[in-house]
Amino acid sequence: MPRERILKGIAVSQGIAQGKVFIYETKHIEVFQTPILSVYLKDETERLDRAIKKTEHELRNIQKRLNYEIGENFAQFLDAQVMMLSDKTIIQKVKARIVDNRLNAEYVYHEVIKEYAEKLGATKDTYLKERVADIWDVGSRVLRNLLGLTHGSVVEVPAGSIIVAHDISPSEAALINPKSVLGIATEAGGRTSHTAITARALEIPAVLGIKGLIGKIGNSEQVILDGDRGIMIKNPSAGRIHFYEIAKKKVLELKKTLSPFCELPAKTKDGRHIDISANIEFFSEYTHAKKYGAEGIGLFRTEFLYLTRHGSPTEEEQYHVYNALAKKMKPSPVIIRTYDLGGDKVFSDYQEANPYLGWRAIRVCLDDLDFFKMQLRAILRASVNKNVKIMFPMISNYEEIKRISLIFEKTKSELRAKKIDFDEEIQFGIMVETPSAALLSPHLAHQVDFFSIGSNDLTQYTIAVDRGNEKISQLFDHFHPAVLQLIKQIIDAGHQAHIWVGLCGELAADPLAIPLLIGMGIDELSMNPGSIPRAKMVVRAITIPECEEIAKGALRFRTPLEIKRYLHRSIHKKFHGIDEVIK
Repeated sequence: MPRERILKGIAVSQGIAQGKVFIYETKHIEVFQTPILSVYLKDETERLDRAIKKTEHELRNIQKRLNYEIGENFAQFLDAQVMMLSDKTIIQKVKARIVDNRLNAEYVYHEVIKEYAEKLGATKDTYLKERVADIWDVGSRVLRNLLGLTHGSVVEVPAGSIIVAHDISPSEAALINPKSVLGIATEAGGRTSHTAITARALEIPAVLGIKGLIGKIGNSEQVILDGDRGIMIKNPSAGRIHFYEIAKKKVLELKKTLSPFCELPAKTKDGRHIDISANIEFFSEYTHAKKYGAEGIGLFRTEFLYLTRHGSPTEEEQYHVYNALAKKMKPSPVIIRTYDLGGDKVFSDYQEANPYLGWRAIRVCLDDLDFFKMQLRAILRASVNKNVKIMFPMISNYEEIKRISLIFEKTKSELRAKKIDFDEEIQFGIMVETPSAALLSPHLAHQVDFFSIGSNDLTQYTIAVDRGNEKISQLFDHFHPAVLQLIKQIIDAGHQAHIWVGLCGELAADPLAIPLLIGMGIDELSMNPGSIPRAKMVVRAITIPECEEIAKGALRFRTPLEIKRYLHRSIHKKFHGIDEVIK
């Protein structure tokens, strides 16, 4: 029997898939150099124009289909491809070389695209490196049209397949059919690649960035893809298959159990309503938020508007997305967070020794006011829907809030002067995710309309642990008593100032933490859409006095392990029927 082998990558889309490998390889396009007589050079440049026009038509058709099937704005990344396609610098360079060197269009075009791709691939910027796929995707389509070749497509993937590829071009990723494709694994790509975006939007398990994948796997091999842990298991043993079959069965049974909770309100047994909202990264995910019963968008991560485009989005592009999202969610609230670029997210070519403690989020915005105010104007214009709130990340001191307030008010005044409508009563809040902001929360609370606790960064900064570092990731624990004490302090400070307090991050979706957080007095919990039914199930099984008793007890312990053991015992004893969702 072939030996089982575990291939590690980056978990970009959750879920478990088991099926046959379909190795998706686009055929290599062979381009040969052919001399062209002077009399035919005009024909050659016109042939290039026709190929570019045909390629644009193909891309626009793909975009229309995606907007219809997945949601408006999902395929906006194709606008960037069309821009590359019609880039005058590239076209003029190709035409000039065709004429000067008297060579065929496909050869010259290939050489020019190759130069641009190599230049971009040499950068240290992860985001720009991932855009090399855009260049080759567009370039390959033009070359095929020049050569009269057909386009290979993921549409042809047989049902029940797990696609394995070096990479999947953006326009091909957009054609993936979730009814046929069980999972996706690639050698290239990361969380901001178009393949990852598509996989999450279609709810297909995906693991990207598996080094040397193509050389380690064969066509039609049976594999298990674990999108939660970021692994692919080749030649899974009988025991492994049995383990995952049980896991998948449990997931299906749990989904069936949780399904009715999508439509139910998040009310405790004694009648207290807790807002359960969704964290989303892309406009198209509003469908998931509604499907799973979100009572609003608690966090819209706008930096992905930046990361999925060829450069910074314009004010109009931003407004279009914010306005469309507000309309789709109306009358439910939509909290739009300003750019949180930097740290684990790329920002231009800027490199830092310690980006998590460096130039990121609100610090970037306050240093580039034109960039910042463009986003503020777009959000304010969308606020005419009367359900938009704005939130600022990575606040670490009182002065930042004062500066933001001044800039925000000035932006409002400029819109008034131009007679542009916006919601004069739009709520203004901050992310409390640094220890300094947590400790200063009694002062900060009087300057804002709400707090949203960012539990992921608050944990990371409080206990000085990089959660992305495998060597110390075991130390990262939301249940660390120092983290919980800060959360309690933030909630109390907010309530004393008569503002509401929410929490977004992994802790909000943890069923073990929900009774604890409610006992501390949290008003809102925001999480990934798929976790909402489970959270509602927990909320509907508990009472406020019992949660308050649990919270009081938990804060007496000294270690995360002691706290978790206490929570398990208390929840099991007090609340019946939710054991199956408590890990």
